[in-house]
Amino acid sequence: MLSTRTAAVAAALAASSLIAGGLVGSGTAAAQTDQIGTDGAGRVIAVEPATPVAAPGGASAATAAQAHTGRLAQQFGLSVGELVLDNVQQLPGGSVARLQQKINGVPVFGAQVVQDLDGSGALLAAVGKTSQRSAGAFPADAAAAQARAGKAAVSAVAAKDSAAKALRADAAQNYWYDASLGTDGAAATAVPSYFVPVHGADPEDKWTVVVGADTTKVLAVWGETRKASNRVVCDAKRKVVDLDVATEADIRCGANQPFGVSRSEGQAASATADVNNVYNYFGAAQSFYSQYANYDLTANIGANYGDGRGKALRGTVRMCEISTGRDGVRRQQCPWANAFWDGEQMAFGEGVTTMDITGHELTHGVTQHTSGLSGGYAAAINEGMSDVFGKFIALKANDPNAAGANRWLLGAGSSLGQVRDMKNPADSGGGASPDRVNGQYWVDSDGEEHTDATVVGKTDYLITDGDTFNGQTIRGIGENKSIALWWKVENLLRSTATFKDLGNALNTACATNVRTKVAGTTADDCTQVAKAVKATQLLQNA
Repeated sequence: MLSTRTAAVAAALAASSLIAGGLVGSGTAAAQTDQIGTDGAGRVIAVEPATPVAAPGGASAATAAQAHTGRLAQQFGLSVGELVLDNVQQLPGGSVARLQQKINGVPVFGAQVVQDLDGSGALLAAVGKTSQRSAGAFPADAAAAQARAGKAAVSAVAAKDSAAKALRADAAQNYWYDASLGTDGAAATAVPSYFVPVHGADPEDKWTVVVGADTTKVLAVWGETRKASNRVVCDAKRKVVDLDVATEADIRCGANQPFGVSRSEGQAASATADVNNVYNYFGAAQSFYSQYANYDLTANIGANYGDGRGKALRGTVRMCEISTGRDGVRRQQCPWANAFWDGEQMAFGEGVTTMDITGHELTHGVTQHTSGLSGGYAAAINEGMSDVFGKFIALKANDPNAAGANRWLLGAGSSLGQVRDMKNPADSGGGASPDRVNGQYWVDSDGEEHTDATVVGKTDYLITDGDTFNGQTIRGIGENKSIALWWKVENLLRSTATFKDLGNALNTACATNVRTKVAGTTADDCTQVAKAVKATQLLQNA
């Protein structure tokens, strides 16, 4: 028999302001008490049935998700295209199923509805956003249109970053694009577009440019490089890589790659500390995701370079670089003070190898394969989610760099020093950052994504440890419940999520974790989560 929501959970949900814009009826006789959340433009972004909606008996999670699709299409106001099941991810207590809106078979970027299902496939909640209308069509001569889009994309990146060299456009992908899906503003119209990947000479220079398919107008530009089992670690031995001409392939780690293997799975320790550190940090991250999320990090984000070592978490350490700065002057950095995830592996400068930084970069790979957060506020949430899980990985591994006063400092012990303070974002080493939406230091959706990311970290600190902040006194729910909560959220978010989506997802995930008895989560824990969401103003329109 399916369980119904208890009065205590209902009270916690009501107190949480789960619904941005108020509680309203769903408009159907069968679901008058469903809780419907809307954004500032009145579009539905969250649905929570009054009682779980049963799935067909014995149905798989995928079959159950498809059975719920018609109901959700109506509730989320789908007026163009269709919702198509994209994937199902098993989670503690059940699963999440991601539905993708498509128009004439082409996906609408960021238009997704994510179902939160219990172990029987019953629908507990759904979050997301859909595009309400479309206009235009893809050109009949696709090759010519895509060639024009490629030129426009390269010109747009050159205008945005004058220091970028040797820009080139790769093959475009077809999407419908509705800019309003990444904001809380007025609903817009989905238009046919090409998503054009643009690369520069520097392996860190990677962008996505959205170009109108029938207008060649540049609609959006954002960066793609995310600045960090079977493990493969290579030592660059302080080799200087000319990033003005290098490509991603020039920093690959493998037996048949530019940097040879210094230590692979099961091999004895290297004489080089950075090699051993990254090897151990990869292991800690693999163990964390396996234990707390039932997620195989290596299988999901590892790279296979055909060197006989299979799919592996790979990293090149002690790399140095020479490149042309924005002032036109070529400079050499050795040691190189950076680390990044390039979409398939990691690269580290010497000493930039703390466990939380490594976990942060690897989590970019996880996000790449789950919610796919990209561009605008979603890029800031992406950075924030990496901070959250990078810190949890270090805490659960009892990393000395995450002990005591360093508990909420990201990067403490690295050659960079601490780069973000999740407890007190204004004190972040990378620059003063906000502790709430629309607070001091807040930047808009076109701002540097690491800045607003600290609002996510501050929320994590409040939920996990508790504190009194911005008029709210919060009892921390502890690490294990918090990890389970954030992992559910990671899987509920869509690619163009806003901070309001994040706040709704935190409240929704907590409520469903109570229902499915995940990590011992209680209704009062959800009250604390709701207070943290209120304290950091996640439900405000940004």
